Amino acid sequence: MSLSPFTFAVAVVLVKSLGEDSGYLGDTITLKSGVNPAWNLSRIEWLIWPNRTWIVTYRQGKTNTERVNHFGQRLSLNTSSGDLTIRNLTKDDAMEYTVDLHNTDNEEKVNKINLTVRERLQKPTIQAASRSVKGKCLMVLDCSSTDNGVNHSWDVTPSSVYTTDRSSARLLAIFNSTQNSVNFTCTTTNNIDHARSVVTLKCDGDKIQPPTPESLNPQPRQKFAFPFLTGCLVGAFIVIIIYCFGGKKKTPPLK
Repeated sequence: MSLSPFTFAVAVVLVKSLGEDSGYLGDTITLKSGVNPAWNLSRIEWLIWPNRTWIVTYRQGKTNTERVNHFGQRLSLNTSSGDLTIRNLTKDDAMEYTVDLHNTDNEEKVNKINLTVRERLQKPTIQAASRSVKGKCLMVLDCSSTDNGVNHSWDVTPSSVYTTDRSSARLLAIFNSTQNSVNFTCTTTNNIDHARSVVTLKCDGDKIQPPTPESLNPQPRQKFAFPFLTGCLVGAFIVIIIYCFGGKKKTPPLK
């Protein structure tokens, strides 16, 4: 059985793993060849595994970056460094890449790198409802995300606004009805990315100004759950307000 030139080269040249690299769907990424900067490259061949298909080659001064239909015109090669650039990343680009490097001194080096392609987090959706009680604005905000396994956090300005736990998807806020607009920022995060949405709201009686599209057009699965939840939470808030702000009695002066 005869071996192709490349197969023979791989059999005798140590293949070094450069680890993993990752990019986001639709973005551009450059895969480093790991070449010795002192090398003067004479031949570069990028392959994908396990079928050992050449996707980019540089031979005898000529570059071919359109060897595979899957990549189309999305590839470019730096013939000085051997680095491979992939534009407009797709999920199917996630695989192992191998580069075979040769210099003018007939030295050879083979490196491999594993590429993962991730999707960016989507902006979360904020729903809001309010109620005015005893000059106070009670506001319930719900932050939802289409991404699974994300953490939620809230940032509220001004800082004088009283809020409940800011590290959950749901936020309860109390502030003066006459107060200027309040900024609510919901941020969703995972181990590698984050996304945020911001709403600026104020109370006008039992209405939110300006009305948020999310509160006017809730998602189907939230259409019934959110009003019920809001009613329960506002009821609890009323008790808190009466206790904290309306239940204080004046102490008669000492004689």
